[in-house]
Amino acid sequence: MTKVLAIMIISCLLILALATLAKPLRLVLRFILSAALGGACLWLCNRFGLQVGVNPATLCTVGLLGAPGFVGLLFLSFFL
Repeated sequence: MTKVLAIMIISCLLILALATLAKPLRLVLRFILSAALGGACLWLCNRFGLQVGVNPATLCTVGLLGAPGFVGLLFLSFFL
């Protein structure tokens, strides 16, 4: 009986831990995906003649802001 109770408690704690970490993990994965897609878009822009540097600062900008950050970097490359 105590073994069944211990398994139930451990499984409940595991479900609670996964539920608690689901949102932060989703945010981190979304940031990584957005930064990777933004880096690919910046690389394509460089291939077509738009000189935008692909470095950690621009990847973080695109990762945090998404498409508006990408467009902002393109505007900055034209005006600077």
